[in-house]
Amino acid sequence: MIRGGFWQSVTVSSFVLAGLWVGPSVSAQIAPGSQRPDTIRGLAYDSLAFRPMAGALITAEPGGESAASDSLGRFTIYSAQRVMRLVAFHERADRLGLGELIATRPAGDGAWERPIVATPGMNTAWTRLCLGQRRPANGMGGILFGSTMAADATTRVAGVGLVLQWQAVKSLLDTTPTFETMTVRSDSLGSYIFCGVQEFGPAALVASSSQFRTDNVLVGADAASLRRVDLLLGATAGPASTATVQGRVVDENGASVPAATVTFGGFKTEILSGPNGRFTISDVPTGSRMVSARKIGYVTVAKQLDVLERGVTGLEVLVEKGTLVEQVTIRSTRIKSRDATELDERKVSGLGRFVDSTHFAKYDRTRQALDLLPGIRTQVGRAPGDFVIRGRGDCMASLWVNAVREPNTPDNLIARLPKDEIAAVEIFNNEMQAPARFQTAGNQCAVVVLWTKQHISARR
Repeated sequence: MIRGGFWQSVTVSSFVLAGLWVGPSVSAQIAPGSQRPDTIRGLAYDSLAFRPMAGALITAEPGGESAASDSLGRFTIYSAQRVMRLVAFHERADRLGLGELIATRPAGDGAWERPIVATPGMNTAWTRLCLGQRRPANGMGGILFGSTMAADATTRVAGVGLVLQWQAVKSLLDTTPTFETMTVRSDSLGSYIFCGVQEFGPAALVASSSQFRTDNVLVGADAASLRRVDLLLGATAGPASTATVQGRVVDENGASVPAATVTFGGFKTEILSGPNGRFTISDVPTGSRMVSARKIGYVTVAKQLDVLERGVTGLEVLVEKGTLVEQVTIRSTRIKSRDATELDERKVSGLGRFVDSTHFAKYDRTRQALDLLPGIRTQVGRAPGDFVIRGRGDCMASLWVNAVREPNTPDNLIARLPKDEIAAVEIFNNEMQAPARFQTAGNQCAVVVLWTKQHISARR
């Protein structure tokens, strides 16, 4: 655990981030007192997400007795002596760099009435991090912060440009997507901060300079308005610009998944996992990028991977087993995935062009069905069944299958996928019209997003 944490040690935009939860010194709090037993019943609480903190480890000082909070954040500590301070650790607090959370005993000789060990609130975080700025009240009061470090995992990188982009959906009746973009630079210690971003929703983040770069990294949706993403920047040239990655594809039970296609964001080469689910791939660009695996019958799960100069070993790439359920049995019971929900929202709001499986059922081959959709055309490869997809102006379209970037090569997954497995296809004329999660830096062509029936129908 990091005692003290990010808040006490990192300078951002020329000011020091002081601790968000600061109590008196230990010597001032733990004064000699009665040695009578003490019973404390309290609550661990996440003030950023407005929910209890389950699984927090709370320790009494002095004495050292400890307890873990339950699913409702409650804990009870029985101590042989008077407790003057409670110190709590939690995975979420560590991830945000908060370190230890502290509650001190009130003055006086009375009982300690239901103490609360909590993270700082969002308003406190804003005051500390966004010095001199007024927090917006229209859902744009979120904060994203983190660090930029070279792929050697030791060197902080200053002066890096960072771009954060998200799709602002104000109403399902909006016919034109609205994209919000913010740009900042990392400071002299390699730290960055975005103040006033859209709260809770997903976003895309990329960092670059003349010598370093990351791929587009997905900032996942979160119940809290304060999020942290640390980035690893790979060199754009030289021997340190690529590395070898070794790993294994596993399902949600930890079992190996063979013959799964492993994809790295910003890297066209793919690899199949072996009979034991393992894979080794060379020359992967260093830096932060998204990694995922796909296989028919499984739901793809993408996550951020930091590719170091020395390479990566022991990587586990997760896929979740999909379940085909008859439509008549799931209308009132199936919980839609985020992808299915967002797809329905875009269909209603008219974002891009949308066709479902009924369109593909009219044609013998997937290529024929795609050729009749406005804004794109297919070009046959060497084999009759292979093709690439081009957009207006004969540019190469950006392809996505189940929210995973697909290389636009003649043997792409769309060309190989049986048309009966296609649930829907979305087409956007250019990158700026597509949702932020389907945008790629520097690409100005059409975006084609395909969803399979397995992925859309999978239970959550």
